[in-house]
Amino acid sequence: MRVSAANPARIATPLAVGLGLVALAARVPSTWAVMVTAAVGMVGLLAPIDAPTPVRPPHPASVANWLGAVALGLAAMLLAARLPGLLGLRPHGAGRIVSRVAPAAVAASVVAAVAEEMFFRRLVYGWLAATWGAAVAICGSAVAFAAIHVPVYGFAVLPIDTAAGLLLGWQRWMTGGWSASGLTHVAANLIAEGVIP
Repeated sequence: MRVSAANPARIATPLAVGLGLVALAARVPSTWAVMVTAAVGMVGLLAPIDAPTPVRPPHPASVANWLGAVALGLAAMLLAARLPGLLGLRPHGAGRIVSRVAPAAVAASVVAAVAEEMFFRRLVYGWLAATWGAAVAICGSAVAFAAIHVPVYGFAVLPIDTAAGLLLGWQRWMTGGWSASGLTHVAANLIAEGVIP
């Protein structure tokens, strides 16, 4: 009787997800944090996802579908950034008016957004979707995304980051890829930096 070799993705993918989550949760704002985030993003891009059946988007992939998901995501992020002010509350994030942003901070925000989307919406979402389906993938990747921001921003960040994660997960589900959520996440970070008013 011949024993077939085990699929390395069955061990490598959960290990990559676990180590990536630990690395992201342990980071503190610094140059090293940007490099850690970029490295975790590369793991998210390159790690295998063991999918017994291909996970297909619920709608045919099209430019109109992608543009609609991006437009909705950008509108939601712009509204979320203005909502606290409209309600007379302190804004999420730094809570300050930024008059001039250093190019390095802008670059770090873009790198972090893209790397986090490669990790959360490609690897974490893909692994959860292949194992438990799209609903668990959307919710699970959103909760994990929010949780890794708690060490830096505190528990107050959980509701807004969970909501953002749900939106980004929905974009992943709607488009079948992580590029729409990546663009939305970049825009959200630039809004938080004050680059996009």
